[in-house]
Amino acid sequence: AEATTMASSSHMDREHKGDLQELKSDLYDAKRTKKALRKMVAHAAMLGTPQGAPNVSVLLPDVMQCLESPDVEQKKAVYLFLSALAATNADATTIAFNRMVRDTSNPNPLIRALALRTLTGVKVESMAEGMAEPIRAGLHDNDPFVRKTAALSVAKVFDLSPEVVESGGLLPQVTKLLEDSNPHVVANAATALNEIRQRAPFTVFEMTMATATKVLAALNECTEWNQVALLDTLTLFCPRTEREAVTVLERVAPRLNHSNASVLMSAIKVMLHHLSFLPQTGDLSRNFTLKMAQPLCTLMSLPTDIQYTCLRTLKIVIQKYPSVLATAEVKTFFCKYNDPSFVKMEKVDLMIALATAENVHQILSELREYCHDVDGSFARQAMRAVGKCAVAFEASVDQCIKIILGVIENKLPFVLQEAIVVVQTIFRRYPNQYEGILTEICSSLDEVDEPGAKAALVWIIGEYSDRIEAAEEILEIFFETYTEEESPVQLALLTALSKLYLNIQSDRSVDMLQELLQVTNETVNDPDVRERALFYWRLLAGDLEVAREVVLAPKPPIEASLIENNIDAEVCSVICKRIPFVSSVLFKRPSDFVSYKNLYACPKEFKDTGLLKGAETRQNGDADALENGGQAKHEPAAVAAKAPPAVDLLGDLLSLEVPVQAQPQPQPVMAAAMGSPFSPQPQVSTATFSSNNPFS
Repeated sequence: AEATTMASSSHMDREHKGDLQELKSDLYDAKRTKKALRKMVAHAAMLGTPQGAPNVSVLLPDVMQCLESPDVEQKKAVYLFLSALAATNADATTIAFNRMVRDTSNPNPLIRALALRTLTGVKVESMAEGMAEPIRAGLHDNDPFVRKTAALSVAKVFDLSPEVVESGGLLPQVTKLLEDSNPHVVANAATALNEIRQRAPFTVFEMTMATATKVLAALNECTEWNQVALLDTLTLFCPRTEREAVTVLERVAPRLNHSNASVLMSAIKVMLHHLSFLPQTGDLSRNFTLKMAQPLCTLMSLPTDIQYTCLRTLKIVIQKYPSVLATAEVKTFFCKYNDPSFVKMEKVDLMIALATAENVHQILSELREYCHDVDGSFARQAMRAVGKCAVAFEASVDQCIKIILGVIENKLPFVLQEAIVVVQTIFRRYPNQYEGILTEICSSLDEVDEPGAKAALVWIIGEYSDRIEAAEEILEIFFETYTEEESPVQLALLTALSKLYLNIQSDRSVDMLQELLQVTNETVNDPDVRERALFYWRLLAGDLEVAREVVLAPKPPIEASLIENNIDAEVCSVICKRIPFVSSVLFKRPSDFVSYKNLYACPKEFKDTGLLKGAETRQNGDADALENGGQAKHEPAAVAAKAPPAVDLLGDLLSLEVPVQAQPQPQPVMAAAMGSPFSPQPQVSTATFSSNNPFS
């Protein structure tokens, strides 16, 4: 393989030998020099690619001769070539280092900026120290184009060698550029500081009201991407008074009408941050919150990827400020036929969050169509939404029941499973009502095959076992496959058979319950199932009236929130400052899925300390460790607390011996046959069951 590689490389050199010779001759021809340089820029960009290109780095000494020309266009072409070559072969460009340093003092500001940009693009750590002085001069240059280039150069050198940036005192100088008179310089300084603060394990700078005012003034004169950088910087400003917060909010609010989605969502991020400094119940907070609704809704007409980002952002906003969409039209979030599945799922969640007593029937009419969608996951999501509407709005239950019955009649396989679970939820929310659908529910027994749906169906039958004529026969079907079922189904069946016995006390119900408890003791390994079986056996062995009060007791009605607060409050406060970055879409801290290279102690990696829990404490400790030249580590406590002994809960549960009070009446045969590890071995008795309680 090695011989093949060498042969291939030799073949490429022979193939491009003529091209290199032609380029070299063109470099010395004044009429063809610029054309040759443009070709070399393209070749340098393709070095290392599968397509292959001439190794133009060998012509670097000849290219350096072109820098002596006073032609600005030619110098620009040379620096473009050096930039392209530095990306693929940084070591080769080191011979031009001194020449680039000299050009940073050129009278032409364009040449100074090009030289500085190319100089700091050379990723050779040993050269970083020599870049500090040209950058410092660039930060104080009279020309704004050079200053903004120098600001970005600080971020590039920090990535290469942060010690050079710190020792050279470049960070305070970049921070001063935030108050520059040129808005483009302010924007580039903000971009550089945003990049550095995400990589530095320390606080880069603190923004004051004076600096924030300069940044706000630059917003109106910058490009879209520069506006995003400036808005990101404003999230670092913590106003000291309510008036300062209102000033920032008023100046940022016009950005909500911007046509660029990134600018709009960055403005939302800044407003959310500064709204936290206002009283949450005041008119000011409510007015600024309502201003965010309509701009966010307008993003629903943009491409699907932007829609998805906006919808995820809305979930964050709604969790913090539930009234933000109070004035929004729910039709905005109705699904279109060509929406991808991931967008439809988010839209359904937003529709439910906007549901009110006035528009819930309109929403349910839309959800009825979604429940018959060919996309099974989306249809199930719509059915879950129907259940939330039923729980939240009692006036809508009849319409929800009609939607559920339509799904059951059509026997849609995936949605049917979810419909059974929704029916259970409705029965729990409105007990002893809507019993007329029990017949339709029981008729769908053959189509129910998921554990969650089976458990819901078993619960329904057990809850209404005194009103379902075939309750014993249906539960017997699940009893026959008991050992093959999942734990939720087994738990539901134990409860359902106990309710059946307490409701009707038939011989068959007694036999099934006794056999079920025995099978659970002998074959089931799940401790939760075994513990519930023990609980019911002990309970039924006592007074049946007490057992009825426990097992058949009325359950408190469940409540459902239309807005799901499924984001931890601490995580929500972090990702509110990361809109519209990836972390705000994933609802995760950046440190949960991204790790940054530790620039101070390679090759160790550390996570984004600025966004971790307890960041301030850790940052101080890491900074002290790094100043001493070592890795940032967390030292263990000097006197470690003695670790508690491990507790084997499963072993304790299986060996639990609970004393049973002696009963004056004969012991049941079932108890003797069980030989249960949950309790002492009862005495075997040949006495028959009591007519009132066969378990005592």
